[in-house]
Amino acid sequence: MARADAPTPMMIQYRRLKEEAGDALLFYRMGDFFELFFDDAKVAAACLDIALTKRGADAGEPIPMCGVPAHSAESYLARLIKGGHRVAIAEQTESPAEARKARGSKALVERAIIRLVTPGTLTEETLLDSGSANWLAAVGRAGDDWAIAAADISTGRFELVSCGPGELAAELARLAAAEVIADSAVPGIETIPGKGGFDSVVGERSLKSRFGLATLDGLGSPSRAELAAAGGLLTYLDATQKGAGILLEAPRRISRASHMAIDAASRDSLELVRSVSGSAAGSLLGEIDRCQTAGGRRLLSEDIAAPLTDKPAIDARLALVAWLHEDALRRERVRVALKGLPDFARALARLAAGRGSPRDLALLRDGLGGAAALRAELDSQPDRPRLLDELLPRLGGHAAVVDRLRSALVDSPPIDSSKGGYIAPGYDAVLDALRDAASNGRRAIAALETRYREATGIPSLKIRHNAVLGYHVEASARHADRLMAPDSGFTHRQTLAGVVRFNSPELHEEASRVIEAGAHALAAESAHAEELTVLALASAPSITATADALARIDVAASHATRAADGGWVLPQLTDEPCLEIESGRHPVVESALRDGGDRFVANSLAMGSADRLWLITGPNMGGKSTFLRQTALIAVLAQSGSFVPASRAKIGVVDRLFSRVGASDNLARGRSTFMVEMVETAAILAQATPQSLVILDEIGRGTSTYDGLAIAWAVVEAMHDDVKCRTLFATHYHELTRLAGRLDCLSLHHVRAREWKGDLVLLHEVADGAADRSYGIAVAKLAGLPPAVVSRARSVLTKLEAGRDATGGIAAGLDDLPLFAAAAPAEQQPDPVAAALADLNPDALSPREALEQLYELKRLAQSSPGVS
Repeated sequence: MARADAPTPMMIQYRRLKEEAGDALLFYRMGDFFELFFDDAKVAAACLDIALTKRGADAGEPIPMCGVPAHSAESYLARLIKGGHRVAIAEQTESPAEARKARGSKALVERAIIRLVTPGTLTEETLLDSGSANWLAAVGRAGDDWAIAAADISTGRFELVSCGPGELAAELARLAAAEVIADSAVPGIETIPGKGGFDSVVGERSLKSRFGLATLDGLGSPSRAELAAAGGLLTYLDATQKGAGILLEAPRRISRASHMAIDAASRDSLELVRSVSGSAAGSLLGEIDRCQTAGGRRLLSEDIAAPLTDKPAIDARLALVAWLHEDALRRERVRVALKGLPDFARALARLAAGRGSPRDLALLRDGLGGAAALRAELDSQPDRPRLLDELLPRLGGHAAVVDRLRSALVDSPPIDSSKGGYIAPGYDAVLDALRDAASNGRRAIAALETRYREATGIPSLKIRHNAVLGYHVEASARHADRLMAPDSGFTHRQTLAGVVRFNSPELHEEASRVIEAGAHALAAESAHAEELTVLALASAPSITATADALARIDVAASHATRAADGGWVLPQLTDEPCLEIESGRHPVVESALRDGGDRFVANSLAMGSADRLWLITGPNMGGKSTFLRQTALIAVLAQSGSFVPASRAKIGVVDRLFSRVGASDNLARGRSTFMVEMVETAAILAQATPQSLVILDEIGRGTSTYDGLAIAWAVVEAMHDDVKCRTLFATHYHELTRLAGRLDCLSLHHVRAREWKGDLVLLHEVADGAADRSYGIAVAKLAGLPPAVVSRARSVLTKLEAGRDATGGIAAGLDDLPLFAAAAPAEQQPDPVAAALADLNPDALSPREALEQLYELKRLAQSSPGVS
């Protein structure tokens, strides 16, 4: 006899599947629900905020359990994936009837894991962000060489890129991969274990097998590291998708030097595609996006994440934008043609994976039809740019597929395709006949219902249908006796509270005809859907090319629209290491100020080989950080193929962009704000080249004054003498301005500010020369520091500056400061210079009078030591 606490056959099956699922949550199909047990149930219940219940017992303990309806499983999967979990789907591979027929009345239904759902292997529309690619990245290694293989199976994109160990993080940041796998730990990169296959031999064999190749020469002869990464990626896809058809293009080898390198810290600092809140709103991408299609938004995001470094390629993109920008009517016609086009690239991927539906076929029909209409519109336009001429042929060539889909499908296929109704009338005469038979049978059943009411005298009698009993006669309990008589012709089936259900030979006959015709009709529709899917997948490469071409045109139209809206200009790209921007603006800040009714103050910049390092001083809130960031963003926009917010821009192509602006820490990795700053600065000094652009803000401010000044001093020297790239260095260390006398390529600049009657006026203008002071106490007052604190700070500053003037060092001013004792606010001495300035009316002075006043102000300043 079996032990009372022995595991049931179902639990034995569950444990076997759970062992196969590993650390993934197991969705175990039971009828209309996916159930989770044990620790999986506890994790899922907490993440999904659903009830945690119990079922049976295991080893004498109740088994924790929770479940989600199978028909709405996608929404729960989305929340689990977003919560950082992976999910294994265990489906029933046979029906209960098939199980009973094969193995007896108590047979357990067979189940198998049909798919492992992970962040990087999603294809479902509800699980994906329509405006972002969904990359799965695999990191491979061969000796000292590293590489990344990346695939977005929701669109079929597949890339290989070789990079040094110091470049891996930047490349993964470019991809913003949803999931990164490797066969072992990768220094500085968070990965999860793959499923093996990280071997160049395996990779070569897998690529040849998947794409039907005898040699990889046509793929550009990938390196051993690239092959190892590809092997790991393809093995992982095979293991997680369990034989499902995955749409993948042949891999494209991406040269690391083909796009501007931007590390993760710089991307976060500049808020390229995500703001500090994690959303697109408030980012550069959110500000410039005027795309009409989901594919366009994804491509725009990728362009901003990876600006080009190839000048001819950049110029080709800019020429298309300029062509659309110069003719507003043409631009709007293109945007109207693009508007509403469906995301058929992802629809195609769902069909390839066996997760598609007739609605996805309709998306292909509408998308390809729209592409052909756009081609007809643009074919007639004169003076087309070269890039557009290359794109236009890809928009056509699908007439046969579109015509077939138009004739086969209804205009709007139903969301639930299990009940049919998506094949258009007139497409298949046999299907139409089956539908007529089913419809006639339903009319016959309705007539039978009327006849039964009249014959029995029961006006409330109805013929109903459900999944268990099928068609049946239903009467209220008080009338049921009339149908119970042996000669009534009715057979009792079921008694419920208030109603009794019956069958009859006539109803059974009519119902059989309806069910048989309906089943045959469903089978016929399903067969047609399969045929149409095969037809579409046969053209998958050209359909993908069409989607890519549409996306590129959409991005160009978006750039042209944003340029027209904001008065942006066409930048000039050059191979010279220069950076010339007239009246440049920060696009996001300018938009925010405009929405608030304020005006953005534009600033200019001119950097060349003779003044490639700008040292910028001035008060906090004066606009230094905005000026630094807008310069970097203008370079990103230009090399992405966009017009820029300026009145003129000439930009030497930037190979690497580094931004060290703003304070942050990384407590999870045990790094303070200052430590993070030093790590990022070290990376800049190690990786920047003479073609790079570096923006640095307040280096050294996170430690003691002398330590910070010494570090900032040394960094400025290193950027000037060793790195020799275009650098904007903002600082409050005025001592650094002395370096201008020794460093030939260092140029002094400041953001203008003035104190007027004790208040600070920030002008947000960048001017030549060094600032006369930091205005830190004025900024503190502006921020609302209590008056007593502000007054005390002024007193302390007076002492410090007096000591520094006397001895050349700050410390000398500390000796007679009772900083740790309570002190009444010191009375501020009147400032004769400030008083004289307050009485001046510059507009009323002649040039000679102005010169005389200037000499008088100098005399007052020299005769009033210690007055701030």
